[in-house]
Amino acid sequence: MILKKLSIFLLILTTFTILTTGCGRSAPAQPPAQNGPSPDVAAALVEGRCARCHTLDKVYRERNAQLWPGIVTRMVNMSPGLLTDDEYNLVVEYLQENYGK
Repeated sequence: MILKKLSIFLLILTTFTILTTGCGRSAPAQPPAQNGPSPDVAAALVEGRCARCHTLDKVYRERNAQLWPGIVTRMVNMSPGLLTDDEYNLVVEYLQENYGK
């Protein structure tokens, strides 16, 4: 009788130990999300798309940060399909952060 109770206790203890050691592991930590546009992607867009019509000196001329959305919108209106909505947002944020007064 004591042997039977001991066997059941050990079986429960072993099962509990196996389950809890497997559950204690956490997923690998994710890198923190970037705040703002990816400078590499945005710079590549500016250099690839804007330089089709402008020298980079002209594109990278520092302007008031509030003017960049209007400037980029005007360029997109002149060249439909130049940027997707997401690309537009990246480019404007990049120019405002890096070339806005």
